[in-house]
Amino acid sequence: MRSTLHIAMTALLALGVSACGNLSNDPFRVGTVRGQLSEYDASVALVSLVGQPGVRSTVDAEGRFTLERVPAGAAELFIVATAEKAARVPVTVQGGYSVELKQVAPTAAGFFDLRVKASQGERVSGAQVAVVGTPFQRLKLDDKGRLRVGPLPDGCYGVSVSATGFPSLSAEACVGPGEKKEIKLELALAPDLVERGCAVTGCADGLVCAPNRRCVECHADSQCAEGLSCVGFRCEGPGPQCSPCDGDWKCQAGSRCADLPEGGTACVAECSAEGGEAEEEEEESVCAAGFTCQQGRCLPDAARFEGCHSLLRLGTPCDGDARCREQGLADGLCVDGACTVSCASQRDCPGSLKCEDSAAGRVCRQRR
Repeated sequence: MRSTLHIAMTALLALGVSACGNLSNDPFRVGTVRGQLSEYDASVALVSLVGQPGVRSTVDAEGRFTLERVPAGAAELFIVATAEKAARVPVTVQGGYSVELKQVAPTAAGFFDLRVKASQGERVSGAQVAVVGTPFQRLKLDDKGRLRVGPLPDGCYGVSVSATGFPSLSAEACVGPGEKKEIKLELALAPDLVERGCAVTGCADGLVCAPNRRCVECHADSQCAEGLSCVGFRCEGPGPQCSPCDGDWKCQAGSRCADLPEGGTACVAECSAEGGEAEEEEEESVCAAGFTCQQGRCLPDAARFEGCHSLLRLGTPCDGDARCREQGLADGLCVDGACTVSCASQRDCPGSLKCEDSAAGRVCRQRR
């Protein structure tokens, strides 16, 4: 009898244990995190879980958030508070419980400035960027392959880029509070597309697809700017002063391709303006008409042009003086439908322009 009872109790116990095993333990594997931001913009604020961006919460009108179904254990919150502030907050979650955080004070966020291009000059299309483990997913580059990603809390992140015809590329970078870090990435064409090259992808702006299916600057003189010819798949000089360039081979004798104060590069001549006033006047004559010697380089007269880019606007169509001044011509005038500047003598007019009379007084214009 005792033996029979023992067997029966054992069977019941086994059934009980089996039944407990079938009960859902999910509520004990996840918890809830609640908190409030001291500074926030409810239109952009977002709280998510590092590594699991799908676990997320918005912020209400009082800056409060509730993050549900957070896996039990150690975790970290990824918080975007405003367009310029963010935070990462470590938290330990117990299954089945709710964690109430102290008020979170976001700090200055960082940003990644991405620059993405193909290693052989192919056109990158359909590109998407993701910051691994964060809500920043499927972001699109602009038509020049650039993108600013953020705001990012202080920390280190993985960044991945994918584009049509190119294998995905990943990189890791860290960013500090208020930092803007540039990340340059080069995509290599997928092996099965290498032979067909730019016949499939096309080429980035400024390049053309050569008969050998490679992206080059040119393969015919007609693809170069006026005054340049195609030599060895690149356009070579002599280009005039202030003309854009990417190497000395695009500049005329006596000038070189150099960085400009306003950004970019252009052909400029070198000069020297050291010494007394008399010597300075003599040295300034070394620069061509319309240019003055500035820090060892002949650049457009700063009193009349904001830089090389504005000097190149001479002769562009206009409908009033204001339009010309918007182009960086300090005393710009719209004469006969084209932008120009006033002059006192031929020394004031760059290039082939001549100082001549007009209804607006003496101005630089093409000789008629």
